[in-house]
Amino acid sequence: MYLIIFLLNYFLSTSLYINAEIISNNEIYYPTLWQTVPESLTEYPLADDDNSSSQYRLIDPWFYPHRLGLYKILINITTPLMPFCSSSNASNILFALPSQFGWQYDSNRLFTNGTLNISLNSWWASANYYLSVIPFLAAIDVGLIPYESFRIVQYENFCSNSIQCYKQVPKAMEQWHKFFIHLQQSHKNIDDRILDNDYLGPMWLAYEASIENALPLIQSKLSYLPSNVERLFGYSWGRLINLIAMTRKNTNLYETIKNQRTFLPRRMLLESDRLTQTNDLPELVNKSLQVLFSFRFDWLTYIEKIWSKLTCNYEARIYAQYTLESMATSKFLALKYLTQAMINAILFQCDTTFKIDL
Repeated sequence: MYLIIFLLNYFLSTSLYINAEIISNNEIYYPTLWQTVPESLTEYPLADDDNSSSQYRLIDPWFYPHRLGLYKILINITTPLMPFCSSSNASNILFALPSQFGWQYDSNRLFTNGTLNISLNSWWASANYYLSVIPFLAAIDVGLIPYESFRIVQYENFCSNSIQCYKQVPKAMEQWHKFFIHLQQSHKNIDDRILDNDYLGPMWLAYEASIENALPLIQSKLSYLPSNVERLFGYSWGRLINLIAMTRKNTNLYETIKNQRTFLPRRMLLESDRLTQTNDLPELVNKSLQVLFSFRFDWLTYIEKIWSKLTCNYEARIYAQYTLESMATSKFLALKYLTQAMINAILFQCDTTFKIDL
């Protein structure tokens, strides 16, 4: 019981921002430079093949417009496959990826320092590599993106083609393959349950797999972050994202920008940010950071087990989401919803594991 209370106090405090700010459906905030980056492979620069007379498209994933372009291609090609995307592509559930990348750029977490060149020393950019290049390569592999001869410039030990990436991050490649294959199966009638099970479920599995495979590979990059507070913030994001994933929150552009505009720090964190009363960060950001500073990561395994049971079926996840949404205004109401999530987790059968044969 104590763990459940601890989970409530921690998880809700860090995640309530998802719906804390009301944003009109007419307000769409794309990542910086979104309208100017490549939207197809044919818009990347041509390069000559030294071994033949042919040419290929050259993609530099450590150049901000090129990496953002990979996201734009994914959004453009997958939006028609998502029947719930109606008037605009902002309802595409992959938009959390480029939107977060844009936030990293705007807050200088990519170490661009006023340029468009992403630093190899950036921990955030290194983690994002496996959330951009990996899904792009997987989409190419399954034939989702029209093929054009291309090469991805390789830096350090970052994989740059499907063969390399299958060896380096096999789980991530497999899960993104599964997501894109499943995405190509048409659904005429879409409701919230289908969105949860057939779209958000496999998408979150792929997202988690990228992070899980990436974190050990980029461990050395943490030392380049400017403060222990920023390191803790990054470490917490990497370790705790699966708690949010279990609720299968919608990751369209509307939901994502509520997160970023309200709770994510618009600059890198300093040691002085531990003293929240003296910094320039918004109140809700400071509250989230205070919770992060006090979180017991040695309890994370137990908390994950509890939360997985509380979000094991659609009926329970709905109330888990209500819990997050109401925490901003009423902890009593949030506790009421959490109690209902617990009841539904018992009353209704848990989901079967999402599977698809490759």
